Amino acid sequence: MREETREQMTSLREETRKQMDTLKEDNRQQLETLREENNKQFINLHKEITEVKIITAKIEGTIQSQAVLTQKIPDLIEKVGELKNWKQIAIVAITAFTSATITWFIRGGNLKP
Repeated sequence: MREETREQMTSLREETRKQMDTLKEDNRQQLETLREENNKQFINLHKEITEVKIITAKIEGTIQSQAVLTQKIPDLIEKVGELKNWKQIAIVAITAFTSATITWFIRGGNLKP
C-alpha cells in the first residue's frame, strides 16, 4: 500500500511538473507577444510624434511668414485714417469710374477684351 501511494505521489508530482512547465511556457509566449505588441505601439507612437513635430514646424513657419503681414496692418490703418475727408474718397472714386468709362468708349464700347 505504501508503495502504491508512493508511486501515485510520484506520478502526481510528474504530472504537476509537466503542467507547471506547460503553464510556464504559455506564460512566456504570452509575455513575448505582449512585448512585441508594446514595441509596435511604441514605434507607432514615435512615428506619430515625429509627424506632429513636422506639422508643428510647418505651422510655425506659416505663422512667422504671416507675422510680416500682420506688422503691416497698422500702417495700412494709418493710411486709411489719413483719408478722413470723405470728399477726397468720393473724388477718387468718381475719377476712377469716369476714366474707366472713357477707356471703355475709346475701346469701342463692347465687353470683349
